[in-house]
Amino acid sequence: MSSELGFPDQSFDCVVSSLLFHHLTTKRKLETLAEIKRVLKPGGELHIADWGKAQNFLMRGAFLIVQLLDGFTTTSESVEGELLEYIELAGFANAGETQRFKTIFGTLSLYCASLK
Repeated sequence: MSSELGFPDQSFDCVVSSLLFHHLTTKRKLETLAEIKRVLKPGGELHIADWGKAQNFLMRGAFLIVQLLDGFTTTSESVEGELLEYIELAGFANAGETQRFKTIFGTLSLYCASLK
């Protein structure tokens, strides 16, 4: 489970997540971010690739396919761009969206943050 990683505290310099967070409820997103924070070393980095805020009407429409397949409950936060807020709420520093890509399924965002 993403909120119960089997690693000791401060085990990693970097954690990478690809297309996981849009599957999680708000509670699980926050628990997972807390767990990532636990296993990262001080100064460690978090990199996330996941669906982000729709860049335009076309990208919003394209993302409906993902929402129909994965459910609206967990994906609605993605299309609103709320993941960055959750990363900051979890206590990460320098959190930001580093890149955005238009895809046939919507906007793919890359996020980066670090531990203080």
